[in-house]
Amino acid sequence: MHPVAYRGRLSMEMDKYERFEAWLRENGAHFELLELREYDAPGPTKSMAINESVSSEEKKDGLLQEDEPDESEMRGVHARMHIPPNTVCMTVPRKCLITVEMGQSTPLGQAILNSNLDLDAPKHIFLMIYLLWDRKVNGRRSFFYPYYEILPRTLHNMPIFWSDEELSYLQGSYLLAQIADRNEAIAEDYHAIVQVCPELEDLCTLEEFKWARMCVCSRNFGLQMDGHRTSALVPHADMLNHYRPRETKWTFDEERQSFTITTLQSIPAGAQVYDSYGQKCNHRFLLNYGFAVEDNRELDGFCPNEVPLELKVAVQDPLYVKKVEFWTRGETNSLVAAVAAVAARHQSVSAVHSAIEACVAAQRSRAMSSQNDGDSSTSPVKRIRVCVSNNENTRLLFSLLRALACNEEDLNSIMNPSEGGHSAVRTLPGSAVAPESNATRVGNHHHHALHQPHSSHSHLQPPSVSPQYSMTASTTPFYRSCRDIRHPISLRNERAAMHLLMEVCGSALHQYPTTLTQDVRDLMDEVAFPRFSNKRHAKIQVRGEKEVLHHFMQWAQTALHVLHVIDEELKTGDTDHGFDYVVCEMEEEEQQTGGAGLHHTIVRYCADVLGSLRREEAKNRRRRERKPVGNSSPPFNR
Repeated sequence: MHPVAYRGRLSMEMDKYERFEAWLRENGAHFELLELREYDAPGPTKSMAINESVSSEEKKDGLLQEDEPDESEMRGVHARMHIPPNTVCMTVPRKCLITVEMGQSTPLGQAILNSNLDLDAPKHIFLMIYLLWDRKVNGRRSFFYPYYEILPRTLHNMPIFWSDEELSYLQGSYLLAQIADRNEAIAEDYHAIVQVCPELEDLCTLEEFKWARMCVCSRNFGLQMDGHRTSALVPHADMLNHYRPRETKWTFDEERQSFTITTLQSIPAGAQVYDSYGQKCNHRFLLNYGFAVEDNRELDGFCPNEVPLELKVAVQDPLYVKKVEFWTRGETNSLVAAVAAVAARHQSVSAVHSAIEACVAAQRSRAMSSQNDGDSSTSPVKRIRVCVSNNENTRLLFSLLRALACNEEDLNSIMNPSEGGHSAVRTLPGSAVAPESNATRVGNHHHHALHQPHSSHSHLQPPSVSPQYSMTASTTPFYRSCRDIRHPISLRNERAAMHLLMEVCGSALHQYPTTLTQDVRDLMDEVAFPRFSNKRHAKIQVRGEKEVLHHFMQWAQTALHVLHVIDEELKTGDTDHGFDYVVCEMEEEEQQTGGAGLHHTIVRYCADVLGSLRREEAKNRRRRERKPVGNSSPPFNR
């Protein structure tokens, strides 16, 4: 624990930032190469003349203190002089850090630890507890008082504190639900702690508790200290704003017993010195830090912005009961709980089987009741976040769509091994289909965990390379769950899945009051949507969501066109302007526009996935033509 009183020589004639820096220097911190700079605050009546080095930054504290209306809280860290790469430009000694363990050692922290409360963010809670407890109990005598002085007194840039008018700019976005959830989770933590530690009410109100949560959420660093992971508030280091790609790196140096920041490249004199808060979707930046990045792209062009898509079995589906059974297969639910309870009591195998049958029967009964009542609210929803990429979530999305698009023949084949058998799975680099080694297939005894890198580029194959396929289309794999359909079932099913994708994306776009075109136009107006303002950040967020939705709409539309071309080609046998011709045009367009037209993931899907289906359908037709009439197989399901 730190000494209660700080006995440094800080002059009250200094402003609070000068006192803060003097406190750090007196306690062994070094940042001689750096300086703090103040920027103009946002707002329609404030000057927006911000120097060029600030133009691409993203701020944590874009606000004004309510009792100091002329003082800007927008600051950044700049280089006093040229800083070469691999230079330690900041060291903050351990004694100046506030750690999780310090919060745990307070009387309130001990009471929380002994209560075994299930809290939303335990590490954040203990940092908050120290912050609130020390400020209240020790006040100006606190060792950290100079640090507390420079923390923002209000956090109006954080969405949980936005006005109704500001929140209205997020209409249609799932972020509104996340903001409500965050408010609810913080309130639940506060009231749960009050139940076991009533003294928390003497330390802070719920609003002050929320303030502390967002201060900690936006400023804490995850560190390795003394051989274990912890989190800490690091004065001065938390003043660096966000920029990608990263220009600095930070760590806790055990030898120096200090937090250090090291440059990764040359930083010119006067330039802002940035930290990278990581590769994140804008909804995470906005919810946790209070800003959205205008052009949230990596150097390779990848944009991590995501939109959640909600999928469920339509209650009007004639196969509703059977699909719900497959839709919920393998989930941790009442079935798993019942079986675990029976197994824990060391009952017989027959008792376990009875428990399974009872739970499955209950699930089927609920599904039948929902269908009979026409009540879609009880239909289990799967929510998946997708971005403009062929990553694991995109592959999962296509798997779920294929499950929903199943007809009875498809469903029987993929649910029942006796009806489907198994076949080799295609390896499709860069497509919405996972390799066999990643597919969870009971029929072929493959149970590997699904894991793919987040990058949208690292695993892609150049358009000119044609992957090899090995598949027997006359049989269908047996899938353990709806998450495992990592290759198309049939041309008919894939067409239905693409129609469903268009429907889901169209429904999501319909929830927004403005179009993507309008959002782009609005963001060009820095008078109506001032830089660093909450409504501009909201507009950036919803624009990014719509860009992802439009990408998948284009994916579905393009796929449906190619599927139509395949149908016509197979019917007429005319290949002059068939599949190969269309795909060749797509590949040429991609190369000529550099991805400005069709995204490369769409091109690869059409060339590889739909191309494979086309070849298999042609093979099946030739097989049927060669077979004797008396021993003919069922027609290929399209």
